[in-house]
Amino acid sequence: MEHDRQAMTDEACLREMIEQFIHERHQGKLKDLRDSDTETIAALAEKYQVTTWLDDAARRVQQLTIVTHAVKFLNPGAQGSNIFEHNAASRCRHFASSADLKPQFTPDAVGNAAKLDVYKFLQLSHNKESLLSRMARNDAVLRKALPGNVEQKNKWTAAFCGIMQSQVSPATHTLAKQVYFPLSDDSYHLLAPLYPTALVNEVYLRIQTRYSEQNKAAFKAKKEKKPSTNSHFDFPDLAVQKFGGTKPQNISQLNIERHGQAFLLASLPPLWKTAAVRAPFGVKSIFHRIAAFKTTIPLKALKAFLTKMQDKTNTAEIRRQRENYVTEIIDLILLYASEVQQLPPGWSADDRCRLLPHQAYWLDPSRTGDPWVQQRRTIEWVDKVSLEFANWLNDSLQTEKMRFGDDERFEWKKLFENELQWLNPEVC
Repeated sequence: MEHDRQAMTDEACLREMIEQFIHERHQGKLKDLRDSDTETIAALAEKYQVTTWLDDAARRVQQLTIVTHAVKFLNPGAQGSNIFEHNAASRCRHFASSADLKPQFTPDAVGNAAKLDVYKFLQLSHNKESLLSRMARNDAVLRKALPGNVEQKNKWTAAFCGIMQSQVSPATHTLAKQVYFPLSDDSYHLLAPLYPTALVNEVYLRIQTRYSEQNKAAFKAKKEKKPSTNSHFDFPDLAVQKFGGTKPQNISQLNIERHGQAFLLASLPPLWKTAAVRAPFGVKSIFHRIAAFKTTIPLKALKAFLTKMQDKTNTAEIRRQRENYVTEIIDLILLYASEVQQLPPGWSADDRCRLLPHQAYWLDPSRTGDPWVQQRRTIEWVDKVSLEFANWLNDSLQTEKMRFGDDERFEWKKLFENELQWLNPEVC
């Protein structure tokens, strides 16, 4: 009983929705007429009778096709094939494609622009299901809501469902894009890419949610530094594509609804913003605090690698991998050193500087004045800095089960020393 009542309610809602759509079309035609245009008014009254309008729409729908991929976005003059393709089985986890669209997605319609009102009619929705979808499954409730006899209803349903079938054989066009795709036997495939208008529409709708009242309220709260239960989001640096110029209807129905626009998300590398480099005041050595922080990730990776390999034979491959880890650590330290070396010369003469002299010679190379310049040239600061690096690395890697001694210290020192001498040829 409850099911019957719901069916009756749905039938009434569908009937009202259909009649309201046709009535609004009728009123749109009447608004520019004068009361004296009696013949035209009478003709329109007949034309917009529900059964008459449905008969006419069933004829006009033959000039339309629903698609997921359209050719006119590539060139308005292109006359090639359009396709409807929504195969969830072809979904790829690495790429977003039309296969990822939800089952209730909105397809596009192409064809005679003057007939697109029929597609809008078929997209009328009740309980999240369009009229076209109901016709495709021969919904009994919709059939009851439609006027006319059984023969008329069958005729309308068959005609409207025909919009889902392409009226032409697959073909490309001279104005459409074509790509020669090479094959291994020196032949090629000629590919004809089409514009994924249904997928583009889903992206467009999601981006437009930035103008929702909820998002506006969150943005206002953020601007006024007030608490908000909602987060604010935006899509910076969007690029806007235009299709159809002043006549978006010449492209497709969804292009009309998008006002001839589509969005491209910014596909740009991030801008590297480095925090201002400060002189290493207050420390005697940069290794125990600063270098340890700068090299946290590769240092942990090296420690894990050595722990894993400690019971294995020390092969050439193991030594090569170990050297790669150490070289990465050295590179990060030298990168930091190069940033400090770009500071205004003489910062190491500041009273706040507690660095050991050999590290000051390394990190403040452009400082002038005697005896600083002479001492930097004569004191073997490269050897001392390299030894401090080796001692620090040994200490950082050591555990209760894994100990490092002079052999490792010599290896680390040699690697660091080679890099320093290469960067400072004047001290070689």
